Amino acid sequence: MKKQTTQKKVKYTGIQGYINADTGEYKEMYVTDIEDRDFNFSKVWMKNFLLAMDIVGNRKTKVAFWIVDNAKGNILIGTQRELADKIGVSYQTVNTTLKLLMDADFLRRKQSGVYVINPDIAFKGTRQARLNVLNEYHQAEYTPLSDTEKLANLNESIKELQKKAEELSKKIESSHTEKAG
Repeated sequence: MKKQTTQKKVKYTGIQGYINADTGEYKEMYVTDIEDRDFNFSKVWMKNFLLAMDIVGNRKTKVAFWIVDNAKGNILIGTQRELADKIGVSYQTVNTTLKLLMDADFLRRKQSGVYVINPDIAFKGTRQARLNVLNEYHQAEYTPLSDTEKLANLNESIKELQKKAEELSKKIESSHTEKAG
């Protein structure tokens, strides 16, 4: 995945006359302006995207999309229990998902019950507002997962995928039995 960053854009603004303060000599010079610009963006209509992703995602995906859709100015306020109740998933799912999102540097904890979404990943608002949130984000706590936590999450995901594979196998087997009968 390409990381979104800013780049400097040099813009030619024209020719202006300058007088050298030491010699008094008049010269015309090319003038440029350098600006920081955002680039590498894809325009996404979040509501439609979230609805489509909810179809293919699991409970952790549902939590992540809910966070993006419900954060105000990239700030999410609520305890894990409150979030679990609002989203309709278990406390453990919210806890695990938040840890995974913080490990991926998608989300950081600003203080207890207050999280900041990385504005290099998702942001709604003006360029100046994004820069303000970016500053807040970098001041917030970054919490990577331990290797043990990463392994536990992978094992949980494998179990969920195996369960889905078994359900799909039973469905296919049932379909073949009905056709044969």
